[in-house]
Amino acid sequence: MNRIRGPMNPRFRLSPVQRTRYARVILVVMVLAIPLIIWGALMALRSTSNDPRQWLPRSFAATDTYDWFQLHFGSDEIAVVSWPGCTLDDPRVDQLAAALTATPFYDRALSGPDVVHELMQPPLEFSRNAAISRLRGTLVDPDTETTCLVLSTSAEGRSDRVQAVQQINDSAKQECGLDESELRLAGPTVDAAAIDLESRRLLFQLAGLSALVSFLIASIRLRSVRLATMVFVVAVYSTAVALAVMHFTGGTMNLLMTMLPPLLYVLSISSAVHLANYYRDAVADSASSGSMGPLATTVSHGWLPCSLAAFTTAIGLASLLMSKIEPIRMFGLYSAIGVVVSVGVLFLFLPAALHLFPPRPKPDATESVTGQTRAADQRADQAAGLSGTMIRWISRHHLLLTLVCVAVMVFCAWGLPHIKSTVRLQDRFLPSSDAIQDYKWLEENLGPMVPLEVVVHFDRQDPRDTMQRMHVVAEVQNQIHSMDEAVATMSAVNLSPGLTRGRSVRDVVQRTLVNSDRTHQRLVGAHFLADTDDEQLWRITVRAKAIGDLDYGQFAESLRQTIRPLLEQNKVRGTYTGVIPLIYKAQRQLLQDLFRSFLAAFGVIALVLMVVLRSITAALLAMIPNLFPAIVIFGGLEWINIPIQIGSVMTASAALGIAVDDTVHFLTWFRRGISNGLSRREALQDAFGRCSGAMVHTTLICAGGLIVFAASSFVPILHFAWLMVFLLLAALVGDLVLLPAILAGPLGRGFVRKRGRD
Repeated sequence: MNRIRGPMNPRFRLSPVQRTRYARVILVVMVLAIPLIIWGALMALRSTSNDPRQWLPRSFAATDTYDWFQLHFGSDEIAVVSWPGCTLDDPRVDQLAAALTATPFYDRALSGPDVVHELMQPPLEFSRNAAISRLRGTLVDPDTETTCLVLSTSAEGRSDRVQAVQQINDSAKQECGLDESELRLAGPTVDAAAIDLESRRLLFQLAGLSALVSFLIASIRLRSVRLATMVFVVAVYSTAVALAVMHFTGGTMNLLMTMLPPLLYVLSISSAVHLANYYRDAVADSASSGSMGPLATTVSHGWLPCSLAAFTTAIGLASLLMSKIEPIRMFGLYSAIGVVVSVGVLFLFLPAALHLFPPRPKPDATESVTGQTRAADQRADQAAGLSGTMIRWISRHHLLLTLVCVAVMVFCAWGLPHIKSTVRLQDRFLPSSDAIQDYKWLEENLGPMVPLEVVVHFDRQDPRDTMQRMHVVAEVQNQIHSMDEAVATMSAVNLSPGLTRGRSVRDVVQRTLVNSDRTHQRLVGAHFLADTDDEQLWRITVRAKAIGDLDYGQFAESLRQTIRPLLEQNKVRGTYTGVIPLIYKAQRQLLQDLFRSFLAAFGVIALVLMVVLRSITAALLAMIPNLFPAIVIFGGLEWINIPIQIGSVMTASAALGIAVDDTVHFLTWFRRGISNGLSRREALQDAFGRCSGAMVHTTLICAGGLIVFAASSFVPILHFAWLMVFLLLAALVGDLVLLPAILAGPLGRGFVRKRGRD
C-alpha cells in the first residue's frame, strides 16, 4: 500500500510548474475538441427512429418467415383512420383517402365505402347488406355502418413516420374540417410515430430536467458549487463524447437509446463524486498526503477503485450484447463504451480542474493544526457521528442483519423462475394515453386490430381450380371463427361471389367468373393471392384484440392446432406469421436476454474480483451484496405481479455493475485499513466513514436524475426509471448493511487472510 507505482513514483513526479502546464494543456485540448464533440452528439440525437422491425429478434425462424410473407404480399405496415360519425355515407372518407394517396407518404388507401361499392358492381353485384356483411369486423361495423380508412405506408412514410402521421392530421383538417382531437388512429405507423415523439420529448425535455436535478442534488450534497460544477462538466462532457462516438461509428437513436444519455450522465456523476470524495478526504487528512499533496494522493488512491468500478459496470452493460433484439444490443455496446470513455474524461479533466481551480477550503481545514491531529479529529468525528453509530450497530447485530438480508433474497428468488414479460401494446402506453384510447374506440366500433397471417399453400400441380381452392380457404376461415376467442378474418373469399358446387347455369357462370384471369388479377392486386414458381399462396388475415388479456402465444398455438387437421385433410400446408407470433417470440426472448446477460455479467465480474481480491472465497462473498438488488427487485416484481418490459431487460446488468462500484470502493478502503495495521472492526469503521457519504450522494444523485423519466407516458421507459431507482436503493442497502454485516462476522475473515498485503 505504501509503495506507489506508476505516475506517483518519485522518478516520475512532476514539479508544480510542470503540473500547471500539463493541466492547462489538458483543458485547452478538451475545449478545442468541444465543437466536434457537440456536432457529433447533436447528429446522434437527431437520428432518432423507431422502426417496428428493429424490435424483431434476429436469426429467428419466425422473423425469416415474416420477411418471406412481406416478399410475396408486400409490407403490412398500415395506418388506420376513423372518427365518430365516420360511416359508409360520410363523403369525408373518400375526400381524405384521395388527399392522402396524393402525398408521398402513402401508396394506397382502402376504405369501407370503396370496397362496398366495388362488391356491388358487376360482375359481383352483391346487395348492400351482403357487401357490408363481407367486411364485418375489418372495414365496417354492420350495426352502425361505422367504417375506417386503411392506409398503406410508403417507403418515404416509413422513413419519417412522425411526418406521415402529421400529414393525416393536416389533411383531415384542410380537406374535411376534422380536428386532430376527433381522429382515432391506430396501426404500426401510428405506434412508431408516437414512440418517436416520446423519444424526442425524452431527449429534449426530460433529459435536460434530469441533468438539472442531478446537478442541484450534487451541489447540495457536496456543499460546494465549484466542486459540483466540475462533477457536472465531467458528466456532460463524457455523455457528449459517448454520443459523438455513436454517431461516428454509424449508430442511431431509438426509444431505448434515448435512455443512454441520462444513464451515462448519472454514472459519470457517480464516478466523479467518488473521486471528489477522495480529494476531500485527502485535503482533510494531510497525514496521508505527505510530500505528494492532496491531489496526487487523490489520484493514487482513486485510480484503481474508480477504474475497476467503471470496468465492472462496462462488463455488466456489455453483457447486453448477447441479446438478439437489436436496440438492446446497441444500448449495451454504446453504454459500455460510454462508461469507459467517462473514466478517461474523469482522470484527465477533474485532476486538472482541481489543480487550477481548487475548491475553497472550509475554515476548519485551514486551522493551524498538524495533519495527524486533523486525521485523528476526522476519525473521531466519524466514530461519534451518524456513520459511526450505524456501523457500530451493524457490527453488534451482524448475524441478525445477514440472516434477514439472505432470507429476503431467498424469498424473492423463489419468484424468479415464474417471472413474466410483456410486449403487448396496452402495456407500452399508459391507460390514459391517446394511443390506448384510440385503440379502445376502434375495437369497440370496428373490430380487433392486431393481425396474424395464415398462408395456405397449394402446390402448382394441384388439380383443383380457383373455386375449389377458395372452398378450402373458406373452410379454414370458418374453422378459425369456431374458436373461443372473438376474432375477425378477411381473405379472397370476402372479395369474391358466393361459392357454389351446383350445376345450374347460374352456378356454372359463377364458377367461370371466379376461375377467370380477371378475378385472379383482382385478388393478386388486393394482396390476398400470390404466385411463386412452385406454389400458389392464399392469405387469410386474422385479427385479434389489442386491448385485453389475450395471451398471444397461447392464441397462436391454439389457432395452429385448430386448423392443422383441416389443412392435412385437404392436403395443403399452412404458414403462420405476422405480428402476434413475433410478439410472442420477442416476449420469450426478453426473459432469455435478461437471464443470459445477467449470468454472463455475474461470471465475468466474479472472475475480476477473484483476481483483484486474490481470493475465491472473498470474491464470492463480495458478490452476495451485488446480487442482492437484482434478486430482491426482480423477484419482488413477480410477487406483486408486474411483468418485465423491454426497458427492464437493461436494468439487471446495469444494476449489477453499479452495485459493484460501491462494493469496490468499500473493499478498497477496508483492505487499506487492514494493510495499515488496523483491526478488522477499525478498518470496517474507517471504510464505512469514508465511503458511506459518497455512496449516499451518488445514490441520491443518480436516483434523482432518473426519477424524472417516470413522467414519461411510454411505459417501458417509466418502468426503466422506477426499476433503476429501486435497484440503486437496494444496492445501497446491500453495500451499507449487508456487506458490512458480512465483514463484521466470521465470514469477514476471508477478506483479511493475507494481512499486510494490498
